[in-house]
Amino acid sequence: MKNKKNTHTRNTRGVEPLSFSDELARTVINSLSAHIAILDENGVILETNKAWRTYAISNGMPETYDHRGVNYLDICEATSGSDAEDAGNVARGVRAVISGELEEFLYDYPCHSDDGPHWYYMRTIRMKGPGPIRVVVSHEEITALKLAEEALKKSQEELFEQKQNLEEANIALKVLLKQREVDKQELEKKVLTNVKDLVLPYVEKLKKKV
Repeated sequence: MKNKKNTHTRNTRGVEPLSFSDELARTVINSLSAHIAILDENGVILETNKAWRTYAISNGMPETYDHRGVNYLDICEATSGSDAEDAGNVARGVRAVISGELEEFLYDYPCHSDDGPHWYYMRTIRMKGPGPIRVVVSHEEITALKLAEEALKKSQEELFEQKQNLEEANIALKVLLKQREVDKQELEKKVLTNVKDLVLPYVEKLKKKV
């Protein structure tokens, strides 16, 4: 009698795949630097990671505050002032992912504070598979990248300005050289005229006296 094949899933190196329990999944998202929240089909926050909670506390929220049960979309749409436009764009993008209109929504935005300028990169994806709709929202700080981009842009603008100044200087130099050539020709013409009108007659008189 032949032995039955082992149907237990293994990869080519014989390593068994991990079973992602709730505790393991929570440990994984807590290890990430991005601020992560998981939303339901209405935009209500079901879970956040450690980076999300730490950021909230650093921005004045009580350590005991629990974001779970808060509607993320309502917060975005209620935002006023200079951040209102970005918050509105985020809310529309998240709604589009929830409805299935978009598979992924990406957005970068400024979020400056008293300690200096800050920028963040937001990514929203809808979790696949059966069951209720779940959406993962992540915010990753990209301040260093933005500052590098601004420095590069400033450097390029300075180089462009220097190039323009150099071109203007070259044009001015060409005008000066052209004027110098004209002046040289005028001077040569005057010298020849003086020689003809003054020197040559004097030389002729000297010849007659000799």
